[in-house]
Amino acid sequence: MDLKELPTREFVRHPWEIVRAEFLLRLLRARIEGEALDALDIGSGDGYFAERLLAGLPRLAHITCFDLAYDAEWLQGNATRNTKLSFTATKPQGAYDLVLMLDVLEHVEDDATALHEAASTFLKPGGTLLLSVPAGQILFSRHDEMLGHKRRYSPARLRALAAQADLTIVDHGQLFASLLLPRALAKLREVALGEKRSWTTEAPRRIETSLGTWNRGRLVTSAVITALSVDVACCRIASRLHLPFLGLSTWVLAQRP
Repeated sequence: MDLKELPTREFVRHPWEIVRAEFLLRLLRARIEGEALDALDIGSGDGYFAERLLAGLPRLAHITCFDLAYDAEWLQGNATRNTKLSFTATKPQGAYDLVLMLDVLEHVEDDATALHEAASTFLKPGGTLLLSVPAGQILFSRHDEMLGHKRRYSPARLRALAAQADLTIVDHGQLFASLLLPRALAKLREVALGEKRSWTTEAPRRIETSLGTWNRGRLVTSAVITALSVDVACCRIASRLHLPFLGLSTWVLAQRP
């Protein structure tokens, strides 16, 4: 979760975030080899996926969470959160076996340069890099603007960026096809009503989104998790069969030669 979406109160994880984390974890379990590996999570937000990854992938010895949004209070409060997890707002040194850039590139003005620098600076030869971004520029909305997004992506565009960064694409696909219609309807409503952003200079530092306000109860949450898990499974089958299947998110798993 992006830090600007993080509630100041206790909250329940959104089914979307739970299902996405489980899918990415399974993806990495099947691909990552070796022992005592070091990982770097760029734009790591509140560290939720990093903790899930440590719990589900024992071959990882440590994950460094790097996010420019971390302030002194966050760093101090999370310093002892997990012995295999560290947080920093300063550019890390060294190279890593695994680099994560999950929903990061859409925040960067020059995404091609950012990805190339991350791959060449942080990733060991033979190391793995996992990318994910929001898909479908036509769906770009006020929600994207509030989150500080510069753009959304087509699957082909994300693969092209990986290739430009001298990475070898190992796997790729889409996620959450079932959420395309609700997002499209929200976009149509926004256009029809002529809604504009509610700030004049820059995106707000803190916003309230569904990720931090989910409160549908255990039964509904379980049902939504099941439905989204089916969605993800269908998207995975489609990508393996090279079917034209679109989703709300697109991802690439790549290696540095």
